[in-house]
Amino acid sequence: MMKPEGCRVFVVEDEFLVALQIEDDLVAAGYVVVGPFTTLQGSITASREQTFEVATLDLNLRGEFVYPLVDELLERGLPVLLLTGYTASDLPERFRALPRLAKPFDGPELIRKVESLLNAK
Repeated sequence: MMKPEGCRVFVVEDEFLVALQIEDDLVAAGYVVVGPFTTLQGSITASREQTFEVATLDLNLRGEFVYPLVDELLERGLPVLLLTGYTASDLPERFRALPRLAKPFDGPELIRKVESLLNAK
């Protein structure tokens, strides 16, 4: 079982207050937050430059879907948690089986999902 201390979580979220809450929850649980990143291009660039063990991704960044980033992270073998108000049936077929946390969510739910992804590695 992987302990959170020192584990780096890549955060993509464009809503300031949501990003702040995600960061606070992860830090309180002992994780190191990489981000948050608020644009698709900024996220892709940062994901190539930073090291991290798991990513939490808001799917829709001001009308731009992060699907290219999801594809890239999955190709690299990194676990991805989708944070979204969309249902599985709203997602492209290739993403429907990915772990997803429906917005709005609370901190304990987020931490449980991140821990689950890390422990499945």
